[in-house]
Amino acid sequence: MSALNIPIGHPLAAKVFGSAVFAAVQSEPGFMNLLSGGAPDLSGAMAKVKGQTSPDYPIVKVTDLSKSAGDNVSVDLFNIFTGKPVMGDKRLTGRGMSTSSSSMDVRVDQSRGMAENGGKMTQKRTKHNLRQIIQSGLTNWASRLEDQRCLVALAGARGSQQTVDWVIPAQTDPDFADIMVNPVQIPTFNRYFAANDATTPDTIGTNDWLSLRDIERISAIMKDSNVPLQGVKYKDDKYAWNQPLYVMFVTERQWAYLKRSALTNNAYKEALTGAVKRFDGQRHPLFMGDSIMWAGILVKPMGRYAIRFGTGDSIVVPTTANDATGTGYTAAQPIDRAILLGAQALIKAYGNEGTSDYFYTWNEELVDHKNAVEVSLAMMDGVAKTRFSINGTLTDHGVAVIDSYAPDLASAAGQSLLASAS
Repeated sequence: MSALNIPIGHPLAAKVFGSAVFAAVQSEPGFMNLLSGGAPDLSGAMAKVKGQTSPDYPIVKVTDLSKSAGDNVSVDLFNIFTGKPVMGDKRLTGRGMSTSSSSMDVRVDQSRGMAENGGKMTQKRTKHNLRQIIQSGLTNWASRLEDQRCLVALAGARGSQQTVDWVIPAQTDPDFADIMVNPVQIPTFNRYFAANDATTPDTIGTNDWLSLRDIERISAIMKDSNVPLQGVKYKDDKYAWNQPLYVMFVTERQWAYLKRSALTNNAYKEALTGAVKRFDGQRHPLFMGDSIMWAGILVKPMGRYAIRFGTGDSIVVPTTANDATGTGYTAAQPIDRAILLGAQALIKAYGNEGTSDYFYTWNEELVDHKNAVEVSLAMMDGVAKTRFSINGTLTDHGVAVIDSYAPDLASAAGQSLLASAS
């Protein structure tokens, strides 16, 4: 029996379509999948109660079928050994280095979306199979929801961009906290940067757009930090051992001004060549499309989404090393936020939805005296930044953010900046 011939409301539909949509979402070429290891294998994920994708990627997916709504999925990060060696015949007993770890919990909860097929007459008036259309539409919706949750959690803010493809509402929306499942944490003090000579969002002016100089500066700070970002190691990356890779996602506005500045200073060709050399035939999709390489950081435009703040918006950032709540600064200019990523920046947790004993489930019901069909998709998941107190300092383990001046490209200010960026 093909999946499309399963009767409406049949229990098998929950398993077949729920698994199919989950598999499709895990293979979509979106933000989340670009930054995580191989998608969980369906049979493998069902066979084992708990597992996770590679810890060498910015997003680590943890699947735990023993957890359901309101439960926490626990994740451990083991610390490196730092003791000095014991030399010669000196006694080793009693000098063992301790195996220590930090742990964090990621809460999972149920998210649902529903679509209608419009009734029997709608089905008769179209040559398309509405079940297929609904499956495709809900897959796209779930992919955007998962991508945006990851993006907002990493950025530490939702911003005010309101294009039609945003599923996550504004941070002021009464449902925002429930939709994000886990609290959205502002960047830590040692992981927040502003472009050029600005230090806080309110000091970002019209000369503080993102440039290659900022990338050089932030790269040097990160590498020299007491708690540097851990490099990203993609499968078959032969350069990872001596050329650690970091990835910066910028908005389309930031990309346009960055590129114009690099072209003006005759540095764009060098940055483009750097990305080609680092790519060197690797087939990972991260290296596909527009990208440049500068100071060990692969820079890519983010595409449709932007963590964007308008003039007059409040932007909350920390003021001291262990400030977890931050202070709200009023943006004097339009500001976009870039995201710099290393490994283990975010934990994406999946639990058991319950109805189908899987991470996603699909439900179909005949309504209106069996004239129409309502289809719903439910998922059990949650995301959270990997954050620890390292050497007594609150630290986002694998992500930093950079705010910069980014006026609308079509505005007079945007056109002026494109003409003058240098």
